[in-house]
Amino acid sequence: MHIVADQNIPALPELLGNVGNLSCYTDRTPPPELLRTADALLVRSITQVDETLLQHAPQLKFVATATIGKEHLDSVALAARNIQWTNAPGCNADSVGEYVLAAVLHVLREQNRLNDVLDLDVAIVGAGHTGTATGQRLAALGMNVHYYDPPLAEQGDTRAHAHWQRVLTSDIISLHVPLTHDGLYPTHHLIDIETLQSLHPGQLLINACRGAVVDNQAVVRRCEQGECPTLVFDVFEHEPAIDAAMLPHLAIATPHIAGHSLEGKVGGAHQVTTALCKHFGIAFEMSLSDVLPSVDWRTLGAVSIQRLPDLAELILSLYPIIEDDRRLRVDSVTAAGFDHLRKNYRKDNPRRQLNNQRIACHNAAQVIRFRQLGFNAYQVC
Repeated sequence: MHIVADQNIPALPELLGNVGNLSCYTDRTPPPELLRTADALLVRSITQVDETLLQHAPQLKFVATATIGKEHLDSVALAARNIQWTNAPGCNADSVGEYVLAAVLHVLREQNRLNDVLDLDVAIVGAGHTGTATGQRLAALGMNVHYYDPPLAEQGDTRAHAHWQRVLTSDIISLHVPLTHDGLYPTHHLIDIETLQSLHPGQLLINACRGAVVDNQAVVRRCEQGECPTLVFDVFEHEPAIDAAMLPHLAIATPHIAGHSLEGKVGGAHQVTTALCKHFGIAFEMSLSDVLPSVDWRTLGAVSIQRLPDLAELILSLYPIIEDDRRLRVDSVTAAGFDHLRKNYRKDNPRRQLNNQRIACHNAAQVIRFRQLGFNAYQVC
């Protein structure tokens, strides 16, 4: 079996082992000479799997994207050729949740508002995997978290509501929806100029889902008016050709890497490998821990990080999000620079998740709180 895969999906050689002949490509689209004999294709969100690509892959039987998003896969074209496809739902939800957690703590610390956390109302827009992971962490800080998700509310999910006005009056708005253009609740330009006009400087808007969920030109127009909300963007319209005029108005700007912890990326690779082997009837028993390197972080006591400033200091030392912001502003204003930064994101020092940090706790309440934040918490006598 010939497997063609994006070179930047980590751990595939170890995961696939002797499953087949693996060929990796480095550009956004695999070259025709590799596609010509491909039985399986493993991609990331930058590769458009459409009719144009499929014309070069006459014997393709299986396609998987090692990402939560699947908008780059043309399901109609794939179905027409009887090619099974899958994505990796939830693979990097914890990574995105920790990105938003770090962003919120950084912004509040910069604004001297860490003591306000118990008074802050948080709207999570989209109660799927990443939205839930984000909400869980912010709730563990003591914030009042609610989930706006009309489709889930209609299906009876008691966590979700459909009150848009409640979103607009929240102190923090964090976006976690797929990009859709039709249906009852399209998300394309969900945040438009009208919405932006209703937000004020005391609010924080975070986009870590899809760039076109926010009208980027409207962001520039709104910010030029003054008294705009604080903005954190990990995704942009028309990536990798982002609008450089936005950057001066963003408190944090990063190159679509919210889900790019090592655990998140290897988790996506593990999910697509599992799906590939299932499709072709191949036994697969490797676990995620078999391919993730260990982390040598010393165990901490819960007492030493109970105060919010100390907790913020710890989280922002384990994931210094502002370094990713600096790299984007310095290196990646061009499309080539943006792509290069994503492709080579922390290659020499991969970002690791909080579950690698052991926290020794003295009671069950501490264990629950630190686990909700994502730490590896346990109780000692």
